[in-house]
Amino acid sequence: EPESFSSLVQVLRFRGLLQESVAAHRRAVELDPAVSTSVAHTFFLAGQYKTAIEAYSGRSGYYLDAAAWAALGDGKQAIALLRERLSSTSFSKLITALMASLLAILEGKTDEAESIMDEADTSREPEILFYFARHYGYMGLLDSSIKALERAARSGFTCAPDTLKSDPWLLPLRKHREFGPLLSNTDAVVGKARSSFMESAASSKSFC
Repeated sequence: EPESFSSLVQVLRFRGLLQESVAAHRRAVELDPAVSTSVAHTFFLAGQYKTAIEAYSGRSGYYLDAAAWAALGDGKQAIALLRERLSSTSFSKLITALMASLLAILEGKTDEAESIMDEADTSREPEILFYFARHYGYMGLLDSSIKALERAARSGFTCAPDTLKSDPWLLPLRKHREFGPLLSNTDAVVGKARSSFMESAASSKSFC
């Protein structure tokens, strides 16, 4: 069923399996061209920011396309999107914190951004912890960034190794003493997840 593959898009991304997540999206669309998936977030983690923006279009936007524009170096576009949405739409406390912290960073209000993120309750949203980790990393708050990534992993979201190595907002983490161990552990976790998934997919013959 297309809904099953749509769910797999998120599940696989949470395990750090980006290629498999995209494949699940494509299979879902083959079964139902109108199906909705979260593949835009997968493209974002893969560093395909323009593709993420395209996949995100037509949805009720809040954060992801703004973050993608910022990653592409177009802070003005990101600021315009965030200001307009925050002023015209009511979001949950956590989504508001996600958007407002990015806006504060882009406007140079780093103390405000840090305060917003530190006070946010992310206990049930490990993927948002990843986005906070990017924010902290961009601001040079490397300890906070590492801790956010570790908390996300403990809560069920494993950041893909390729994302850790190539995301421009996470590049400062390479200087941190804990980056090497974090990357090694993530490689092992994702490798195990990939082997397990491929064995299951081969036996069921449904993921092709």
